[in-house]
Amino acid sequence: MSSWRDTIAGLFLTHRRRLERSVRARVGNADIAAEIVQDVFLRTLMAPPRASDEEGRRLLYAAARNAAIEHYRSETRRSRILQALLPEQLGRTATTSGEDHTSAREALATLEKSLADLSPRCREIFLQRRVEGLSNAEIARHHGISVNSVEKHIARALQHCAARLSGYLGDE
Repeated sequence: MSSWRDTIAGLFLTHRRRLERSVRARVGNADIAAEIVQDVFLRTLMAPPRASDEEGRRLLYAAARNAAIEHYRSETRRSRILQALLPEQLGRTATTSGEDHTSAREALATLEKSLADLSPRCREIFLQRRVEGLSNAEIARHHGISVNSVEKHIARALQHCAARLSGYLGDE
């Protein structure tokens, strides 16, 4: 009887290309699909053993599908954040050069880092306002704080993000 690791390794070798095609259809990028499938393989190796090869195969396909969906959701959320925070700049780069597109991607990475630097509460309040479109009063009720505190969190987040993105947001 083979070990779980041997079973998954065999299934991975047998189904890798098909898994990558399936994931690529969802994420639209072969490199990202290969990375997702590799991550799924590693996570599946750590999963509790299954009774049969068929269960292992189903686990690989389900995990790959779920990882592709999660990647899509993450990219969609990134896009919404960018559109909410940098609408003018994003609109400009949509029709300009590849260099501008690269700059927009760098700006997004900088924005993600600056949001990660915020306290969890400040980041959540900021995203609730700018991405989800909640009113300051709704956010205040949700967090059990005053509207004035919500405004201060939003101002702090805006100042922090603007300072980090100053190199990308020129006065054009």
